[in-house]
Amino acid sequence: DASFYLVRVTAPAALTLVASGVEIARERAGQEQVVIFAAGPMRDFYLAAGEGLEPVSTTVGQTTVRSYAHPARRAGSELALETAAKALAIFSTRFGLYPYSEFEVVSTPMRALGIEYPGMTGIALALYEADAEVLGAPANVVLESTVAHEVGHQWFYNLVGNDEIDAPWLDESLVQYITGLYYRDAYNTSAEASYRASWDSRWARIDREAIPIGRPS
Repeated sequence: DASFYLVRVTAPAALTLVASGVEIARERAGQEQVVIFAAGPMRDFYLAAGEGLEPVSTTVGQTTVRSYAHPARRAGSELALETAAKALAIFSTRFGLYPYSEFEVVSTPMRALGIEYPGMTGIALALYEADAEVLGAPANVVLESTVAHEVGHQWFYNLVGNDEIDAPWLDESLVQYITGLYYRDAYNTSAEASYRASWDSRWARIDREAIPIGRPS
């Protein structure tokens, strides 16, 4: 179910806090900060915190888009910002306007490539390494596809709801499909075809194992 959230966070003052929704109040109490976030209607509330995270930002229509990373990952953060802005514009045109006034992308340590939450997404640190390879492709290529994919979840599991834990194939299949549409609209049909071909190479890495689709995460 979608809900409204009012969340009060007490944290060390040195931490940068990034959360679903918008910050509506902040105060400093000694070595701590107290911040109140309001969000909704959303299907989850997500909070990330880290030292040294610096934002870069832009706007898409009435939405402020921010990308957070450490300064050493600035180039990746700017690519994540550019991708998120393009994806928000493309999907808003195709599926209806993005419904919130803010969208955040934050680099986080995780084993997944990215994780979707309403109003924001976490993206794996490895994708921000300029000269690295991820899944056999340059990290920046995987970063773009991952950010575009996670933006797509703002529509499919969040606006059009499903149980993303127990029936993840419902939203993941749709979002993989619309990530192809992102490449079509942002570039051309050849880019879309190249993205779709990457699915086969990913399946090949597990020897085309016939895994049932209807399993929980």
